[in-house]
Amino acid sequence: MSKQTFIQGTIILIAAGLLTRILGFVNRIITANILGAEGVGLYMMAFPVLLLIITLTQLGLPVAISKLIAEADIQQDKTKMKKVLVVSLSITGTLSVAFTILLLFLAPLFAKYFLTDSRALYPLIAITPIIPIVAVSAVLRGYFQGRQNMKPTAISQVVEQVVRISLVAACTTLLLPYGLEYAAAGAMLASVAGEFASLLFMMK
Repeated sequence: MSKQTFIQGTIILIAAGLLTRILGFVNRIITANILGAEGVGLYMMAFPVLLLIITLTQLGLPVAISKLIAEADIQQDKTKMKKVLVVSLSITGTLSVAFTILLLFLAPLFAKYFLTDSRALYPLIAITPIIPIVAVSAVLRGYFQGRQNMKPTAISQVVEQVVRISLVAACTTLLLPYGLEYAAAGAMLASVAGEFASLLFMMK
């Protein structure tokens, strides 16, 4: 596995961050043009709930994983690295699946009483599969960062945005005739597909 110096790793992450910001800007323009203000509002309603659950799922593990992996890497203790990775994936995997199931059951209540718009139910349901995907991705990013290899993290971010942009127009346009809530759900599905593609890249 190739390693980079601190400066090299920083430059790689900065370049990837800049590119993903640009691609994200393009994605938002496409989404806004298709969905309009009301559709984008429905789309954005689901994100605070999603971010909260992802935070609870990760519990700060990616930073801890990076530190533990770095220590094991210095000692060239591959057994310890494998153990850290397996334990971390087990914890985040279990929590993410539990929170995904919980969100699916509570989505109608969130949409009606917290988001005060029952149409937000469809984007909420559409985005739930991203929870375990993001959880596993975070563990893998922590692992690669601990081994001083920033390329998988950087490239996976670009892959995620490219796939999302490629699918968002198709998903939203296909579902728009059924209503804005379905089109917003389509945009969420494009996000899920992007994250899944990013995860698959890191698992190669």
